[in-house]
Amino acid sequence: MKFLKNTARLKQAGFIVLLLFLVSIPVFSTQFFLTMMIRYMYFGLLTISFSFLAGQLGLFSLMVPVSFTITAYTIAICQVKNIMPLQLSLPLGFAIALIFAAVCGVMVNKTKETSFLMLTLVLSQLVWSIALQWTDLTNGSTGLLGIQFPEALNIFGDKPNVNQYYWTFILFGICIVLVWLLTRSSYGMRLRGIRDSESRMIALGYNTAALKWSAFMISAVISSVSGILFLYYTGMISPDLMSMNSSNQALISSILGGTNSIIGGSVLGTVINRTLELTLSGITKRYALVTGLLFLTVILVIPDGLTSVFERFKRGRKEGGELK
Repeated sequence: MKFLKNTARLKQAGFIVLLLFLVSIPVFSTQFFLTMMIRYMYFGLLTISFSFLAGQLGLFSLMVPVSFTITAYTIAICQVKNIMPLQLSLPLGFAIALIFAAVCGVMVNKTKETSFLMLTLVLSQLVWSIALQWTDLTNGSTGLLGIQFPEALNIFGDKPNVNQYYWTFILFGICIVLVWLLTRSSYGMRLRGIRDSESRMIALGYNTAALKWSAFMISAVISSVSGILFLYYTGMISPDLMSMNSSNQALISSILGGTNSIIGGSVLGTVINRTLELTLSGITKRYALVTGLLFLTVILVIPDGLTSVFERFKRGRKEGGELK
């Protein structure tokens, strides 16, 4: 019991220290580190969107970037073409992305495992081809450029990227808290019940179709938030963000960290993947090969992801403490 109390106190202290560190980053960090932290957060949300379905339902969706890009494209089109102000384009982008996700959710709800994976791939590539070929609206492969961060949100300071960092941090934190609450609620238990045995959940009287559809929508909401953060930080959106590479990056980051740890695994996997991509690309042109070999090694040696190593260590410490 004493060990458990000490562990709980260490967790609380660690969380407070981490929170203070993240809040104070713009004060002492370089612009490069600040930029990387912003990238970690919006790409981390994209990975969390993928991991939520994978961890809770055992479903691997390759259309995670679709809501990301639909939301970003809608906002960008409205601003670049002066169709409507931000106050209207933002909810419109969310609405279109979620309507599309709702329709797709009904279709993919009829599939499982490999068929689910392939159907989400087809839907993703369909949207990608529309974005690429509808040049009058999306500007084709060039994409839409020059989207400005809203001046009304510049409330945290005048230094470059500071406002983007804090708004990204706020939305990132809200999404993490909501996902954490969902996974530890009765709703999360029902989703995991479907993952383990859908037929048993149906026999117990649960509407598994509605539960899976709602999880698909939650994933789409997280992806949409990630798209908004990406758009206002980079100031552009292009069809490349909906390509297979984006889906692969979310998949790799999720499996590197561990799909069973939706938040911790997603963040850890994203940090490792994006850091390797940046550092190795400056060393060799074959950085994708090195990342792929690392990915393969993790799958073979630690199939449950890197966070499983910490879980085993914690379990061992806990058992040792109880024996004492």
